[in-house]
Amino acid sequence: MADQFDPVLRYGGEKRRSDMSRDAETKKYRKLMKEADHLILIYPLWWGGEPAILKGFFDRVLVAGEAYTFESGRVKGLLTAAQVFYTADSPNWYLKWFRKNADWITLKRGILQFCGIQKVERNLFSIVKDSSPEIREKWLRQAYAKVRRACEKGAALCK
Repeated sequence: MADQFDPVLRYGGEKRRSDMSRDAETKKYRKLMKEADHLILIYPLWWGGEPAILKGFFDRVLVAGEAYTFESGRVKGLLTAAQVFYTADSPNWYLKWFRKNADWITLKRGILQFCGIQKVERNLFSIVKDSSPEIREKWLRQAYAKVRRACEKGAALCK
């Protein structure tokens, strides 16, 4: 991230996990996430999951009272929709059959749906290391077109 976001979740002593919704360092990000109609996540798949900086972003920004809340003992997500674009050097079949789509299930169900994002679009571009410049250009055009369509549907972030 250009602004040198610190992904490390530090708490203990006077800083408690339950106080994260008041953390001054992440206030800007919590506000942006809460106000967004549509989130767009773009990242490479590393060691079977999102890079540590993105996981740290989730840990520090997607906090109770901001991304989700509890009502009558149940979780209520506060976020809306997302598109996920990610790359992998592994082929799709390997991620599906041998890894059981663990990366996608964790992100979709464990993070995004927990925070209320029931409509989430997956865009996986795989075998990047062996792809040609033409294929990568095609992927970029596809991603651009999908994001553009989301913007045309009214995503405030894109206006």
